[in-house]
Amino acid sequence: MPKPLVVGNGSLLVNLDMNASIRDMYFPHIGNENHVNGRHCRVGVKVEGKNLGMVSLIGDDWSHKLGYQKDRLVTDTYYRNDRLEVELRLNECVHPFENVFIRKIAITNTDTIDVDLKLLFSHDIALYENPNGDTAIFDPALQSIIHYQDSRYFLISGSPNFDQYEVGPKGTDESGVIKSGELNMNPIQIGAVNSFISFSRHLAAGETKTIYYWIAAGETFFEVKRLNELVLNRTPEKMIGEAGQYYYSWVNKEKYDFFDLPPKVVDLFKHSLLIIRSQIDNDGAIIAANDSDILERFNMDSYSYMWPRDSAFVAMALDITRFSGIVQKFFKYSQGLLHDHGYFLQKYNPTGTLASGWMPWVTPDGQIQLPIQEDSTALIIVALWNHYKITRSIENIDPVYHSMIIPAAEFMTKYRDPSTGLPKPSYNLWEEKRAVHSYTCSTVYAGLICAAKFAAMYGDNNLAESYNKAAMEIKRGIENHLYDKELGRFLRSINPRDETVDANLYAVSQFRVLPPDDARVVSTMKSIESILSVKTEVGGIARFYKDKYQEVAQYDPEIIPGNPWFICTLWVAQWYIQMAKSISDLQKAREIILWVTDRATETGMLAEQLNPFDGSPLSVSPLTWAHATFVLTVMAFVEKARSLE
Repeated sequence: MPKPLVVGNGSLLVNLDMNASIRDMYFPHIGNENHVNGRHCRVGVKVEGKNLGMVSLIGDDWSHKLGYQKDRLVTDTYYRNDRLEVELRLNECVHPFENVFIRKIAITNTDTIDVDLKLLFSHDIALYENPNGDTAIFDPALQSIIHYQDSRYFLISGSPNFDQYEVGPKGTDESGVIKSGELNMNPIQIGAVNSFISFSRHLAAGETKTIYYWIAAGETFFEVKRLNELVLNRTPEKMIGEAGQYYYSWVNKEKYDFFDLPPKVVDLFKHSLLIIRSQIDNDGAIIAANDSDILERFNMDSYSYMWPRDSAFVAMALDITRFSGIVQKFFKYSQGLLHDHGYFLQKYNPTGTLASGWMPWVTPDGQIQLPIQEDSTALIIVALWNHYKITRSIENIDPVYHSMIIPAAEFMTKYRDPSTGLPKPSYNLWEEKRAVHSYTCSTVYAGLICAAKFAAMYGDNNLAESYNKAAMEIKRGIENHLYDKELGRFLRSINPRDETVDANLYAVSQFRVLPPDDARVVSTMKSIESILSVKTEVGGIARFYKDKYQEVAQYDPEIIPGNPWFICTLWVAQWYIQMAKSISDLQKAREIILWVTDRATETGMLAEQLNPFDGSPLSVSPLTWAHATFVLTVMAFVEKARSLE
């Protein structure tokens, strides 16, 4: 189940499910070392005389309303249990500058009689993602539970203090521990360990009482001790307030123009910026997604990596919204990743090491091949030019001109077929097929145009001429070899030939190979709309015809060509924006922006895909690229609308 709530500060990221369970906890890098990794750190309530001796875990028979405080990366969620006559209101955050996750839980007894209540928390933590070799202790001096191993420490505490605790081995029957509500006060356990704490309160009829709970993350005992003292001295209430104010100030630092787009679009736009920031590591890596549930459907791997392609689009969204400082850190992170032959590989870990990959380094007959998607290399150069255009800071480009821009441009210039002028085969945008793709060729064209502009800026006129010449040869190759006159549209690829209609064919106009109103572009985009539209009430655009990835059922491809993707649907909107000659021409793009807004989750998350039958999120959620594409589309819409006004 994709995660509806995420809070983080670039070093500590916590994902929560709809039942208030912590399901992911990344530290000290976003996307690296998930110390919960999809297990459940649950919340339960026991009311004396009402539970039949058992704790009610949130989710059993609780109703809920999930959300965030407006323009803040602070949750605002409600849970109610009619049988127990109990309501909970939770505000949760990760402090923007301190690695501590803080919860405020307001408990209301809605019954007409007084009650004695217990609030319980379980912690299924495995440090370094390995359940072996941990220690968990109760520290009486700090009145806290501490899980530790090597240089990973997690301190769990509360205010007022919890009154019961238990530390025990993993495999302890949760129904026999947290569900009973009776903790045995065992103070230490080694190996694979779980821990539990409980708070007891007496509530009069109609009374509300507040409990604070926090998890401090550090690399030493003294660091988590410092954080615990900080929360106690500054108070958790004040620290939640600090977090809310910081995130509000961060996302509202610019006064964006939204033309006539409705408030719900504005809300999702700002929330998207906050979600994007939560998925970026403080050392610069822009992570694709951090939802561990995908492990079950992705060959026991995740999306917690830096894909250069995704990151380039996210960087462009952040630059256009004036968050260029984050983008500069990303380019610094990327600088050391470029292969000495001038290309990026498939994906990287947040720490800057090479990540897992599935692109083979040899062909089926044993010949050496490059395991790359060349669009990733090209798009980083495009994003760099976009960064320079917006910041106008040549000092930001100086460190990467010779170390990244020139080597990448040289590779793109040389890695081509002399007979067609087109790039040699590489893997496509979706990382599934190796060929000469229209999308890849379009991005390489754009990358070389941008590299030529950089070269001219630095006075390297011979290089500028060389890169422009290569770009023009690619443009001619796209027109001559990738456009099919009989089909009346662009091919997905050649070598081998693939006529599949793919939403990524929008790239021919998006990257300015041809103007958006060129007849060949128009016919291609109309094919995308007619063939890839999902013809259910959910709507949207699929990736490509007969897409089986994350398929929920077998269905007629004429009705459901594949699951709808937010990014693919927004690409169509971007083309309509490019095409618009009057305000009325923007209506279709406006409809798509509203479609996306209406199909975000109740907490404002954009997943990778949607279930074509009920519109529920599929695959990872949130997908950083989806939120970035929404931001880019809204900004393009407003810019075009103002130019036409």
